[in-house]
Amino acid sequence: MEYRLPVIGDEVTVELTKEKKGVEGYITDITKRTNRLVRSDYEGRRVRVMAANLDRAMVVSGINEPGVDFGLIDRYLLTCELANIPCWLIINKIELNPSFSQDPRLTIYRDMDIPILEVSAETGEGMDKLDEAVSHGISYLTGASGVGKSSLINHLAPEAGLTTGTVDPRKGKGRHTTTFSSLVAHGSGYLVDSPGLRDFYPTPVPPDQVRFGFQEIAMAQSGCRFNGCLHDGEPGCAVVEQLEEGSISEMRYKSYLHTLHEMVAFSQSRFS
Repeated sequence: MEYRLPVIGDEVTVELTKEKKGVEGYITDITKRTNRLVRSDYEGRRVRVMAANLDRAMVVSGINEPGVDFGLIDRYLLTCELANIPCWLIINKIELNPSFSQDPRLTIYRDMDIPILEVSAETGEGMDKLDEAVSHGISYLTGASGVGKSSLINHLAPEAGLTTGTVDPRKGKGRHTTTFSSLVAHGSGYLVDSPGLRDFYPTPVPPDQVRFGFQEIAMAQSGCRFNGCLHDGEPGCAVVEQLEEGSISEMRYKSYLHTLHEMVAFSQSRFS
């Protein structure tokens, strides 16, 4: 039998034991998971399950310094795509730069039908749409430290009373205020406040699977000359042709190549 530790989002069976000082119990079973959000360390050797049974993962970015990390977003999208978890992009602190909603980089994701919400926990802008989106199921809010995940949850569910912090002005990075994941009831669903991450690394997958984490590349590859085309310099590559035509963005293609090369390195290190 596979040994598993329970994570946020798991459904478990608990056997209660009565004690003089209260009621205690222990977990006897973990229900089969419908999906898992998993991350790896930098070297791809240690894997950690962050959450399970998610109805959506919401990658929160703040437009304050150091700004939106689109490479980080692409790594989340890859992981969620391969794990069959719907992924949303939440752009917080939009009051600092209202025109950011017109940034052409956001258009790339809108064209892929990735849901994007521009919100402000400070002014309340866009929070009604976020409230509607998370009113059912389990919504996992994730992202770097200081992007405002806890502030968004406090706005939606004031009774949560989560600790919030500010960005370190010297380093331009958020301070860790959430040290463990917590589940907050909201509407008929739940919000998950998760610890901020300095970076997010997808778990190692075979290099030829990376393309399936980039939907525009997966759609274009049927036109490649070779079935096993990795879209990295092979002749007759339809992905490169669409890149040159402008149908595939250079930013996304660079993210794809970066991840592909990482997975090739991971694969080689296992056999070295």
